[in-house]
Amino acid sequence: MMHRRALEIELLEDAVFSARAATEGGHETLDRIPGAALLGAAAGRLYAELELGTEAFTVFHSGRLRFGDGLPLSASGRVGWPVPLAWHYPKNTRIEDEPGRFRPEVLFNFQHQKTLPTRNGRSQQPKQLRQGYVTASGEWLRPTHDLRLKTAIDPVTGRAAEGQLFGYDALHRGQRFRAWVEADADLDAALFERVVEALTGEVLLGRSRSAEYGRARITPISNDTRPAPGPAHEGHLTLWLLSDLALADAHGQPTLQPAPEHFGLKGGRILWERTFLRTRRYSPWNAARGGFDRERLVVVAGSVITLEPPPDYDREALRRRLEPGIGLYREAGLGRIWLDPPLLAGEQPRFEPTETAEQPAAGMPGRPSHPLVDWLMKQDIGWKEAAEQAARDFEEKYLERLAAARRLAGIPSSVDFGPSRSQWGSVLQKAKGGDAQTAEALHRALFDPTNGVIKEQGEGWNIEVRVERAYRPLAAWLRERLRPGTDGIPADARGYAHFLRTAARRIQDDIQRRRA
Repeated sequence: MMHRRALEIELLEDAVFSARAATEGGHETLDRIPGAALLGAAAGRLYAELELGTEAFTVFHSGRLRFGDGLPLSASGRVGWPVPLAWHYPKNTRIEDEPGRFRPEVLFNFQHQKTLPTRNGRSQQPKQLRQGYVTASGEWLRPTHDLRLKTAIDPVTGRAAEGQLFGYDALHRGQRFRAWVEADADLDAALFERVVEALTGEVLLGRSRSAEYGRARITPISNDTRPAPGPAHEGHLTLWLLSDLALADAHGQPTLQPAPEHFGLKGGRILWERTFLRTRRYSPWNAARGGFDRERLVVVAGSVITLEPPPDYDREALRRRLEPGIGLYREAGLGRIWLDPPLLAGEQPRFEPTETAEQPAAGMPGRPSHPLVDWLMKQDIGWKEAAEQAARDFEEKYLERLAAARRLAGIPSSVDFGPSRSQWGSVLQKAKGGDAQTAEALHRALFDPTNGVIKEQGEGWNIEVRVERAYRPLAAWLRERLRPGTDGIPADARGYAHFLRTAARRIQDDIQRRRA
């Protein structure tokens, strides 16, 4: 069994992953974290410590260890896969039944049909779905990003350089992604763990890392499984590209035309009328060498290849061949393929049901309707309502204190001020494990001078706020204001942790909506 470890990546600052290295035209970022960025981050920390002739080549150049792309995560923690290019929908039709969720009844898989059903006796014009990512439950994820214009600084005058205006399209901070590091089964397990350890914690990813972009936090995840192949179909195979695919022909030259031989299926054929491909070409920048790598011609993630296998093909052998990836640059995450995915099994997608708090678990009876049960339920949620009310009271006082500090410093409302959304996200993460410890212990952990997330010298936390007749860092005010048992804040572990989680989420929303 191959080595495999999932990584959760949270962007602490905006991040830039250029779709192409050209300086002409508008800049565009990828909507995912490329595996090459993770490879570079690991190499920056580990390369010099490895033996150049053996270990370094094995980890970073051989393809035996692979750094997968970081794909977006939904709010429910589900991974979004590149939207399959086989999906089409009637033009000018709403494809969401609610914000961020597909309407499966208007999506049609053109692997199985070529026209849309008529409507009111008239034919409908199909439109290919090309943007975003889809989860197994039908969530439509579109990572947020925007363009910011900047200007180069003349080193002689210290002023804006003439004619040096440029822009970066960047992924917004606060978003989460899921990536995978995989290695062949015969690779040394200790060496694999060193790579995972090198990627754990805060790292810098993407472009302009020495300035304001690219800071991220990576956390290994143990309970994760790879996409499993769906059931076999009569007469054809479906290959869904989860990452870009770089192929070479029999002479070693790049090609954009897949063939059965690329997948170990000599004697089969590509069903082109049921295949949907998009391509791109780019030259990645190699910061270690200070130049561009060889130009890559790739079939884009989300492409769907339909293939008629030879009659005697071995499905299990095909699965094993696809598992480590296909083609070139697999060490940078290229060549990942899902064999016969369930979402592409029929003419229209069938999404998994969404679990909600109101739905009882399978095999469990629902809550009976009884006055005694109703009374007990009310007693149980009283602590939660008290914690949430305390969070709302704190939020109001926090916004007032921050607004006064902003006025004192003369900072306009259009400029970020105080702790960022990601910093409050760190408070949220700290509070998520707080139910298991005392409220006092969680409070001490938040403000620990070494490992705490709220430090008086920390950026944002160090702004000056008025406390009685003096001015002190915001972190000092928060230390006293967030003490358990103060001003209605719960003193028990469960209530205090819920209070912190609620307050952190509300303040994150305030920052996003420019209220803080």
